[in-house]
Amino acid sequence: MVINETLSTPVRGIYDAVVVGAGPAGCGAALALGRSGMKTLLIEKFNCLGGAWTTGFMNPFFDYEKKTGIVGELVAELKERGQFGGFWDKSFHYEYMKLILERKMKEANVEVLYNTTFSRTLVEDKKVYGIVAENIGGRFAALADYVIDATGDGNVAASAGCPFALGVDGDYKECQAMTLMFLVGNIPEQHKDGLMIYEKLNAAYEAAGKQIPFKVPYLIPVPGSHFGVVQFTHMYEYDPLDAGALTAATMEGRQQLIDAFEYLTKYDEEFRDLELITSSSVLGVRESRRIVGEYTVTSDDILNGARFDDAVAYVTFGADLHTKSNKAQHCFSVKPYHIPMRALIPKDYRGIVVAGRCISGTRKAMASYRVTGDCAAMGEAAGCAAAEAALGGIVGDAVACNAYQLGNGVEITACRRVILRG
Repeated sequence: MVINETLSTPVRGIYDAVVVGAGPAGCGAALALGRSGMKTLLIEKFNCLGGAWTTGFMNPFFDYEKKTGIVGELVAELKERGQFGGFWDKSFHYEYMKLILERKMKEANVEVLYNTTFSRTLVEDKKVYGIVAENIGGRFAALADYVIDATGDGNVAASAGCPFALGVDGDYKECQAMTLMFLVGNIPEQHKDGLMIYEKLNAAYEAAGKQIPFKVPYLIPVPGSHFGVVQFTHMYEYDPLDAGALTAATMEGRQQLIDAFEYLTKYDEEFRDLELITSSSVLGVRESRRIVGEYTVTSDDILNGARFDDAVAYVTFGADLHTKSNKAQHCFSVKPYHIPMRALIPKDYRGIVVAGRCISGTRKAMASYRVTGDCAAMGEAAGCAAAEAALGGIVGDAVACNAYQLGNGVEITACRRVILRG
């Protein structure tokens, strides 16, 4: 059954750029745009900035080292407030991250809308010119010269009709496991610096007559607090593009975390007084759409330290696939490499840039660059490139690459060639 509708959608505003999704990539993009003087709208479906960092309780802050730009700013300010360090010397306090990001958005004159859900992309002849979204005020359109898709799932690009890859040859069952992070309090003093708790959890599961669902669980204390986050729950073979499947995965994750908490407090004397606080507001999805771009980052690129003239991010984090086959992680080292601007540009489309884990890459390559430090750097570069293109008034197929420093002393460039007006 199909319902046909005729809708009149009011235009909220005309912007230089609209950013969809306020996670690490979206925050990086919006700040870069706002600081460049672009009239920028940032929409977010939850009630805070930070995405995986904050609504997802994601710690540690992976691959922040040697990065300047917005990543460097955030780490420096968190350190200054005493809210960074702790576990592996790269964890942070979620509420301070929210506050710092909000202040930076205000300073950059970025218009932020919380509790606002992306609906569809406005596109004509493969030229994206805005989005439609909905919130408590109803349905509205926002028109823009450039739209940055920072949804993680590539929702904006997919709505525009951009081709994408999923799992292995389209089989979502091969996507990496999903995780529902959860907070615990009253951590035993001897474990206040955190630990890999497999032996303790596995013993507790065996005592309960159950099988543990994941073999590499971590307890990660949050700096400046008496609580921590647990990375443990793992849900496999759920379709990341289906709301019903995501709901079922979340429910399974909640059951897993309750089981883990109850078994640990019942069968491990050290954790007898551990307190369960809450699960994260958003399910952690490691893998979904990978948009087909002007260039696809490959396994060879990350293994051989690929360099590109249009580089926008410098990645050092090793690949990390959470696989069903061993209920653990398949990890391998990489040689520090660049991500090119072309991987952020959906093939044959104009007016749209993607940033974060949904860029164009193979699934093994994505298992390296999907971490938050690299997503934020990609977002910042995407915002810089869009601003350069807008300010330069680029038309046609001209090439104009401006260089700037983005990390490790490497000169990174933002290339305007493939995101032109017109």
